[in-house]
Amino acid sequence: MRGIIQTITDIGESLSWECMPHNRALGFLLFFLFAIAPVFAIEELGIEAKKDIILKTEINFEEALNKAKAHSFDLKIAAFETMISKTGIISARSEYFPKLTAMAGTEYTKNFRDYSTSSVTTVGDAFINPYTRFQSVLGITLSYNVFDFGLRKSRLDLAKEDVNLKKLLEKQALQELQLNFVDTYAKALILKKQIDILYEIYLLENKNLSLIQRLYAAKEAGLTELNAQKVKTLAAKKQADEVEQLLSESVEWLSFYTGQKYDIKNLKIKDIKDNGFKPFEVTDYTQSLVWKIYDLELKKKELELSVVRKNNYPKINAYGKYYLYGSDYSSYNDSLGDIEPSSLSVGGNILIPVFDGLQNKASVEKVKLELQQAGIKRDKALAEWMTRLAILKSNHFYLTEQIKENEKIIEELSKKADSETRLLSNRAISPLELNNTKIELLKEKNELEKNRATMISVLKGIEILTLSENEL
Repeated sequence: MRGIIQTITDIGESLSWECMPHNRALGFLLFFLFAIAPVFAIEELGIEAKKDIILKTEINFEEALNKAKAHSFDLKIAAFETMISKTGIISARSEYFPKLTAMAGTEYTKNFRDYSTSSVTTVGDAFINPYTRFQSVLGITLSYNVFDFGLRKSRLDLAKEDVNLKKLLEKQALQELQLNFVDTYAKALILKKQIDILYEIYLLENKNLSLIQRLYAAKEAGLTELNAQKVKTLAAKKQADEVEQLLSESVEWLSFYTGQKYDIKNLKIKDIKDNGFKPFEVTDYTQSLVWKIYDLELKKKELELSVVRKNNYPKINAYGKYYLYGSDYSSYNDSLGDIEPSSLSVGGNILIPVFDGLQNKASVEKVKLELQQAGIKRDKALAEWMTRLAILKSNHFYLTEQIKENEKIIEELSKKADSETRLLSNRAISPLELNNTKIELLKEKNELEKNRATMISVLKGIEILTLSENEL
């Protein structure tokens, strides 16, 4: 800022010698507008931007999940897909209404031969007008589809089922969001717990290094033992740093889901609450979302087949046409002024597709094959869903046993640590032995916390995966 002020001073001095008084004033004004004002504006915006960035220091699963639902790009896209699909219903319903069209036209015709005594002549599709004149026409046409063997209804039903399918896909997007968020949150939670324990392990390894260095100085420990402890200490620090970096990545993914920024250094990640869900109560796969989606997809294909078939049926239409006509031999304006009712026609027709080069037959065959393919896709999706569920249940069983083993080992190591604490007070053992036992205890606690957090995420995954459309 001081440099900018000095620049203003220098320019002012220069202008005082080289410019007239009114030019100096104009120069200062222009310099302020184009050089100084934007600087203050940027600084002001920078201050405001800093004020808007608030780093969260605590994250709760339920609250963060609600934030993720509100912020999700996939859910917003799926919601638009549903809204777009609803326009198809409006389009399909329009076929139940009559079609009204209006037209207006004007032209000048010039005949180069004398056909004054002849009538209008046609040659094939060519129309030969024997008059030279200005002429104008206005027309209104009303048409209505009287009967089409249920084609309109099938199209409307197809459009409605497409909306229902898009709503289910919106639910599926919500389900996938919840599953992905649970995995991300659980990973961040596990890493956060690991960091605290790993740094405790590092401190204990560092204490052991100090003890061995003193023993080495007193010639009571060898160089090999010292170097081995240095490696263990560095490895413990390296592991803690690696986990901290992984946590940073996981927290960034949480920010992606929730749209909030977090203070990684001071962040507290709360445990996922266990709501008592029992994973082995789930049996009816027909209530699953994946089954309903593909079942509806099959129904939609059946309606599409009905529509394609009915496209080849006859259609009965009614119509009415009303025209106003005016003409004049010398003036365009007079032809407009001459416009008056000219003709009215009312009629009906039946359109019968006789031969279309086998196009409709090919369309029918295509939809039949797509219908069979949809059945296979449903079976595949259901098999994947059941496999995914079976793996989660298997993980639940495995983690249940692992947690029991972790608790038993921790209990034994705690007893050992208490015993060694008493022995150390009596100088019966070295502090190194007690520290090593504490390190083993911390490592086992690390495994226990990891397994517990994974267990809750597995239970949440099973619960979300088995929710019906009404429960999501």
